[in-house]
Amino acid sequence: MNVKATVIKKISFWILILVIICLSVATFVEKYKGTEYVQTVIYSSYWFVLLWVLLSITSFWLIVKRKLYKQISAFGIHCAFLIILLGAGFTFFNSEKGYIHLREGESSQIYINEKTREGTILPFSLALDSFRVEHYTGTMAPSDYVSYVKVNTENKNFSTRISMNNILSEQGYRFYQSSFDDDEKGTILSVNYDKWGIPITYTGYIMLGLSMLLLLFSKNGRFRKLLKHPLLKVGLIGVFLSTTFATQANNTNTLNKQNADELGEILVSYNSRVAPLETFARDFTLKLTGKPTYKDYTSMQVLAGWMFYPQKWQFEPLIRVKNKELQKMLKVKEYAPLTAFFSEKNEYLLASFWNDIHKGGKKSSLIKAIEETDERVQLILMLEQGNLLNIFPYKYNETISWLSPTDKLPDYIEENDRIFIGNILTLLYEHSINNEQEQASKIINQIKTYQKQRGEGFIPNDSKVKTELWYNKMNTTTILYRTNLTLGLLCISYLLFVFLRKKKEKRASEIVLSIFTVLLFLSFTYLTTSIVLRTYISERLPLGNGYETMIFASWCIMLIGLIFRKRYNLIIAFALLLSGFTLLVSTLGQMNPQITPLMPVLLSSWLSAHVSLIMISYALFAFIFFNSIASLFFECTNKNNNQAERLMIINKIFLYPAVFLLGAGIFIGAIWANVSWGRYWAWDPKEVWALITFLVYGLGFHSDSISWFRKPIFFHIYMILAFGTVLMTYFGVNMFLGGMHSYK
Repeated sequence: MNVKATVIKKISFWILILVIICLSVATFVEKYKGTEYVQTVIYSSYWFVLLWVLLSITSFWLIVKRKLYKQISAFGIHCAFLIILLGAGFTFFNSEKGYIHLREGESSQIYINEKTREGTILPFSLALDSFRVEHYTGTMAPSDYVSYVKVNTENKNFSTRISMNNILSEQGYRFYQSSFDDDEKGTILSVNYDKWGIPITYTGYIMLGLSMLLLLFSKNGRFRKLLKHPLLKVGLIGVFLSTTFATQANNTNTLNKQNADELGEILVSYNSRVAPLETFARDFTLKLTGKPTYKDYTSMQVLAGWMFYPQKWQFEPLIRVKNKELQKMLKVKEYAPLTAFFSEKNEYLLASFWNDIHKGGKKSSLIKAIEETDERVQLILMLEQGNLLNIFPYKYNETISWLSPTDKLPDYIEENDRIFIGNILTLLYEHSINNEQEQASKIINQIKTYQKQRGEGFIPNDSKVKTELWYNKMNTTTILYRTNLTLGLLCISYLLFVFLRKKKEKRASEIVLSIFTVLLFLSFTYLTTSIVLRTYISERLPLGNGYETMIFASWCIMLIGLIFRKRYNLIIAFALLLSGFTLLVSTLGQMNPQITPLMPVLLSSWLSAHVSLIMISYALFAFIFFNSIASLFFECTNKNNNQAERLMIINKIFLYPAVFLLGAGIFIGAIWANVSWGRYWAWDPKEVWALITFLVYGLGFHSDSISWFRKPIFFHIYMILAFGTVLMTYFGVNMFLGGMHSYK
């Protein structure tokens, strides 16, 4: 390469670095200045557009100069990016966006342009026949927002349905369900006109996908050559290598275990869905104590205790207070009874603490601790008032309501139902205190019968209820994170012992690794079963929140470990450790384990492909991270000079599918966004950091252009640092930046 080409290469490289820096800075500017500010000053500015133009020009020049067109797959990938940027340019300069407001029975041909804030005339008119909010069966949780509109053009008139993920496209204009009026008699539709940008961009996406597949499967491609690398033929074996069910509880202050389990089978309207009461009891106990059980009591016995014996349970120290300073203020340890939160005059202490803190301007960590503890206390108080026990369904005019014993019952409810709802739990309490187990069982069965009769067509079948009860007892994340972390540490310790020994015993190592492989497979099977059950219960793939995506990431990690175990034995230890850490993270307080209905916009087939591809890529990036750490360990021990290079080859093998899957996930997400919101890129912080991750890891392919990546130690250090972008994308955005992609 001549001097001029070298200069252009350096310019292109530094422009890319500058783009990455600008993108990362922009996400933090948005945090403090707001979305509108960063959109105007950075993302929609001409200097930012100019950066992308310069990057495109220098990249195209290098493609031609280096005769990259001789390598069809690599040429296709780079050209695809240029086409995607070209499409983005057309969208930026030529697209029109806005919204149209329609009321039932009214027609309009004018929409408000987003840029000019003025009315723009459509070549046809829209009339709203009706709008309605659809709900999940048996609940008031919205499952979709639907506008029934009539389109009137010069040549045709027709009616159509516009809803989330179901758009109207007419004469180049695309209409999306955006919002609606409070009285549900009007709708607001987003309008998008992008005649050239969308087809050009989609062409780039298709070209990128085909080129990535060609690179992976081409016989003479770089990826296949890496798989056949001679260094991989050297064996790597010697390189570096609580109970689920509660015991019988003391029944003095609650139902006995049998009656409690029977009570847990009745249904409750909870979390915008209909679920067994045991599910609510489990979440209730977890919220209070941080654990699914308390002493020798099951979660259902804990709930029953608070339902029927609150005067005794108020002295039980089960409300978790994590903050040390708040513990001192309340004069309690980590777990406190309900009575500790009230003074002798029955004053609520947390309220007075809150007022004092705001007056004194103390640190926010204490405020957050008070808020969290207050949520636990209020949960108990709401239960005592009966507000959470919505266990009595009642159908009226083809809709269903779920009532609690303390509700003010509507006038249309018949007298017999009023008596049953108001007194049945009292009867259960009386039989309980008299230790009349058989009579208590009959009362619980009466409640079940009432639910089946009054909730027919709106409640889950017996099979689904039993499945959820079974799923609750599996306690998957807690069991597996402890198991996998323990096995992973044992495996790493054993391989380290083998590595440091002078005398190598290959046969013994193979046997031990086979045992760990079997244990990994059993763990994988257990997690797979749990995911299948959760899918059946929720009637969707479990990829809708942070907890579920971390579970899926752990599943991907274990699957990758099992697939590559013969080629690379060290991966067994990494798979156990990584999956254990991932499951541990999923149990943290900010991860929500509850099974909830998806928001209407997430009810799309695009969700599964988008999230699953990205989580698999994150799992592969995690393996690359651990491999690089292991490589630095080998370098420090000076045991084998080839190990760093071997692991670099393995990392490059993982890098291809990891980056390609991330790219595919990003662009599938862009298509989904275009289908749902009318824009395939919104510069949301999660989108931006996913793009940063893609660009940072993508540099690792350019060892021909950037000589540093040909040096194993630099390559591994770079991959360790690059993993920070993955952590920022998944965790950092949620914790620090927010945005519409933030998982709860």
